[in-house]
Amino acid sequence: MQPSPADALVSELFAKEQIAALAALYDRFAHALDPFDPARDAAEKVFEHDVAGWYDNLTPPKPTLQDFRKAIILRCKRHLAATSKPAGI
Repeated sequence: MQPSPADALVSELFAKEQIAALAALYDRFAHALDPFDPARDAAEKVFEHDVAGWYDNLTPPKPTLQDFRKAIILRCKRHLAATSKPAGI
């Protein structure tokens, strides 16, 4: 299965460190135990702001914001899965 153009664009333009920082924000709001926690809302706002900023800095032709956001979230999930350490028994 070939990657989507937005996914390929994310891989080419952004460093692993940038994705790691965004993945930490994504993890804070996507996997929050308390959906009403103000820190969760703040993390989501910063995440959305950063994604929109990255999108605005892309040169045309560029994917839709929705496709770009999906590609970023996919990269964040992959990063979190690759770096998660299961708790010991």
